[in-house]
Amino acid sequence: MNDLRCPLCKQSLQLNDQGLACNNRHQFDRAKEGYFNLLPVQKKNSKEPGDAKEQLHARRQFLEAGFFDSLKEKLQEIIPRNTQTLLDIGCGEGYFTRAMAESLDEAQVYGVDIAKAGVRLAAKSALNKDRHCYAVASSFDLPFVDHSMDVITRVYAPSKDAELYRVIKPGGLLVIVAPAENHLIALRRRIYAELRPHEPPARPEGFELAGEHRLSGDLSVADEDMTAALLSMTPFAWRLSESLRQQLEADGLQDCFDFGISVFRPIPRWTADI
Repeated sequence: MNDLRCPLCKQSLQLNDQGLACNNRHQFDRAKEGYFNLLPVQKKNSKEPGDAKEQLHARRQFLEAGFFDSLKEKLQEIIPRNTQTLLDIGCGEGYFTRAMAESLDEAQVYGVDIAKAGVRLAAKSALNKDRHCYAVASSFDLPFVDHSMDVITRVYAPSKDAELYRVIKPGGLLVIVAPAENHLIALRRRIYAELRPHEPPARPEGFELAGEHRLSGDLSVADEDMTAALLSMTPFAWRLSESLRQQLEADGLQDCFDFGISVFRPIPRWTADI
C-alpha cells in the first residue's frame, strides 16, 4: 500500500501495527472491517456524507442479483490484465471494484467513497485483505501519491480533473461509466412529464479520448423486492410519488439499461495544459 498519502500533510503513508501513519505522526487506524478512514472531519460536508445506508444495501441487493453483469464483464474486458494498480472512485458497496479485482491476479486494487457505510460493506467482502484496500475519502482530494495508478475507474461518480491527472501514471487509463440516452427510459417516462437526455461525460481536462463503448439491453424486473431495490438506488427515486412507487413495485418493470463507457488517456505532461 505504498500508493497512499496522508490527507492532512500529503506525506506518504506506511503500514504499522494499528493501521497507517506518515512521518508527521498522523495516524489512521484500520477499522475492524479492514478499511481506513482518510476523510478528515474538517473536509466532510455533513455528518454522514454520500449515499445513505438503505441505498447502498439496495444497490448491493440489485447488483448481486446479476442485472448489470454485462457491465461488470465489459469493465473486466477493458482493463488490461497487466494492470498493477487500480483505483475505483465512488466504489459504493464495492460490487464493481470487487469484479475488477477478480480479473487482476496481481494488482493492488483500491476503492474509495465518501460514504462510510458503503466502504464498510465493500471492505467486509474484499477478496484479498492485503491487495484490496478500501478507504473513506474524497474524490476531490484523493489520498494517493502522484502518478501512482495504472487505471482509474469512475462508475456514476463525481471527481476533480486535476486530481485524476495528478494520480494517474503517464500512459494510464481512465475509464468513466455514465448513463446513456435510453438508460431506464421507461421508468423515467413514468416519473417526468418531459424527459431530459442524459449528457455524456465531458472530457476531463488533461486527457484525450482513447475509446468509446455502448452497452445496452433489455431489463426485466418482475420481483417486488428487486423492483423496490432498483427504485431505491436510482438517483431520481426521490421524485417518485408513494402511489407510483407502490404501483411499480407491484407490477415490476420492463425497461432497458444503456451505459456509455468512455476511455481516456492522460495527455503527456509536457503538452497538457492543466
